[in-house]
Amino acid sequence: MPCRPPRAGLVLFFPEFSRVLVSRVMFPLSLVLFEFAVYVSNDMIMPGMPNVLREFGAAPEMTSLALTAAMLGNASLQWLLGPLSDRYGRRPVLLAGLILFVAACLAMWPVQSIGQFIMLRFIQGMGCCFVLTVGYPTVQEAFDEKTAVRIVALMANVSLLSPLFGPLAGAAVVTWWPWRVVFLLIAAIGVIAFVGLYRSMPELMPAVRGELTPRGLWRAYRVPLASRRFWTGAVMIGLAVTPLLTWIAVGPIVLIERAGLSQIDYGVLQLPVFAALIAGNVILARQVGRWSYARLMWSGIACMLFGAAVSCAGVALLASSYLALMAGTAFCALGMGLFYGVVYRQTLFAVDGANRATVAGMLSMIMIIVSVGAIELAKSAYLVFGAQALSLSALLAVLCLGAAALSFKSSSESEAFAVKPGG
Repeated sequence: MPCRPPRAGLVLFFPEFSRVLVSRVMFPLSLVLFEFAVYVSNDMIMPGMPNVLREFGAAPEMTSLALTAAMLGNASLQWLLGPLSDRYGRRPVLLAGLILFVAACLAMWPVQSIGQFIMLRFIQGMGCCFVLTVGYPTVQEAFDEKTAVRIVALMANVSLLSPLFGPLAGAAVVTWWPWRVVFLLIAAIGVIAFVGLYRSMPELMPAVRGELTPRGLWRAYRVPLASRRFWTGAVMIGLAVTPLLTWIAVGPIVLIERAGLSQIDYGVLQLPVFAALIAGNVILARQVGRWSYARLMWSGIACMLFGAAVSCAGVALLASSYLALMAGTAFCALGMGLFYGVVYRQTLFAVDGANRATVAGMLSMIMIIVSVGAIELAKSAYLVFGAQALSLSALLAVLCLGAAALSFKSSSESEAFAVKPGG
């Protein structure tokens, strides 16, 4: 008896379902796995930095320089990747960046000096350029506004497993194995992310391809750089991330070198901070569409201000100043979770008619330059004046953030942070 032909509905439905599943699920997950690998490269190696410094005979100040080098690597290609992806497409540029990141992780195995280590950290930091400047704009372009905000917030939760999981995992690795094993594990994560992105990332070419010449680059960046609202938002984001990134940068000095805690203790004390950051992102994902963007932004700033005040008061009153710094940073992280996704979206779409990858590149570069400068100032103040200077640095950053937010709000032409249709 001849076989019955398959039903047309099933033939049509399951390929379509598979295609949607790949583009809507595998792409964001693979992108966040790439982001996770980039961020966990910072968090896993931080508890191992004392081992790195002892092996190479380097000074303790090099601990924060390793993180600063990665952040500067993040800023180094922002100006180019936006126009490059506008010209040649998001997909090939992002995949090339992932290959570069994996190669830099594998190259950590034969390093022989702290200079080589710092240089490779710089190259690894470039990986974040590709995520922020190419990957995230692709999400913003592929999904509607509310869906994109929710996806970015939920992606942030997954990527935030890196600071939640990274310090403890890194402490365990460097306790039992050489610190170089950290980067072999991260390279393996990068390979998995590459396979997922290669199979699932859509290609969303802009309607008008940018001109990849000095004149074309200036034409592309002139529009966002002329926008006061764009500048304000970029500086605000840089200030908002400063308290948390400063804690990450100087944490090994505060907890391991000066407080005499173990590497495992260091990892455990990161848990409340990054759990608070995840909580902020969860609240953001739930409240988008219920609260105005203005309310979300100001709620985040209020949490950060309270956290900075807790740090200042606790350092003055408690004998164990690191506990006060940890508690205050946790509140700052909660506020950052509420704040970041909303203001990033508003700043990215602050300029009409611009290619989003180009705008995202300039946004990330300004944000990183602001935060790196603030981190280095806070670190220098801490090394000279101690924990009180570190808490006052966080308070100053949040106060400047609040002042900038007043200007950001008043520059909106419509109801508080309402995005124009199609924005």
